[in-house]
Amino acid sequence: MPRKALLYEDVDGTTFEVSLPLTSNLDLEEIMKELSVPTYVDMSYFPMKCAVVSIWAALNANKLHERFPEALEKRVSKKPIPVLLFGGAAIKMHCEHANDTGVLSREIKDTDFIVPKKQGLDFYKLLLNMDKAFGTRYKSFSTKSDRLFNALRHGDRYRVRTIEGSTDKGVPIVGVMDVLCDHVDLRHNITVKDAFREYRENLYTIGLEYLVLTKIQFITDFPKEKVDRLKDYEQEFRILPYPYYKDDNVVLGMEEKDVKDICAVFLDHSIGNGKEEINPERMMRVLRKDQKFALTATLNLENLVEKPDVLKRWLKENDAATVTDRIRTLLKGLPVVDKKWDKPWWNTAVETPIIE
Repeated sequence: MPRKALLYEDVDGTTFEVSLPLTSNLDLEEIMKELSVPTYVDMSYFPMKCAVVSIWAALNANKLHERFPEALEKRVSKKPIPVLLFGGAAIKMHCEHANDTGVLSREIKDTDFIVPKKQGLDFYKLLLNMDKAFGTRYKSFSTKSDRLFNALRHGDRYRVRTIEGSTDKGVPIVGVMDVLCDHVDLRHNITVKDAFREYRENLYTIGLEYLVLTKIQFITDFPKEKVDRLKDYEQEFRILPYPYYKDDNVVLGMEEKDVKDICAVFLDHSIGNGKEEINPERMMRVLRKDQKFALTATLNLENLVEKPDVLKRWLKENDAATVTDRIRTLLKGLPVVDKKWDKPWWNTAVETPIIE
């Protein structure tokens, strides 16, 4: 008899189990070829494998019931679902230096998806049925609290539980996946609807410009009296040079993982309007409409330029210079914000998902 693993026990006693070992009946290499996933992408991460399969399944959602009739009785969606990655998995799709033994490579524990709101429910249902068609490696399920969470968001966001990996003994590790719709609503709100039209060109991600924006949107405040704690963890570089904020706090910018991701983007991509270049005008269209976001973005980017030693933690001097030069070029085109705030100008109420 196959072993079974308990994935979750709900408050009403409902249990979610899976048979071991986990199975997959798909040829991942063939799927990668079909999607034209770059060969440099490190597929050793469990979430990355599942992400590629999820993208392929979503793009074939209108015909999966024909290919897997025993598992899917009905058509999942009337048309393909252009699901996009953001976060660390998207960085790996675009940046060779963020993969394998690259100097900016980092572990990813999960994947972050965004879909058109009109197709959000279809993608959510697809996730819950993928294991039936493709194998237990791709199992997702929804708990009672997840269903309540989804109902309260009215189609703006969905939450499911997924298998994110396994222990050395093969026991599955379960995590929470947030599926966003139309907007990446974090410290600042970023609408990415136009990215769905270019999903193949952007390697099934929200695109370089939106990726940068989602990284440089992070900002928070921190008590001055506890700044020594930042120094203890070598995180004092996150303090942004903004002297107008209230006296008893400092303003903090990006976390280290986001700094590494930003470095990967600017090391591997030049500034311009060509394919796989960072287009300043696309970023300007977002920031011109939102002075508060423009200030956060500028502070985070300027902080990297003014603290090159931070970049040299991972990069050779020449590579660090390339990154800072490209950021300086981008900054020349960003809006100048004259208004000054002494209290949070960012969204403090949003329930921010952890973006890997």
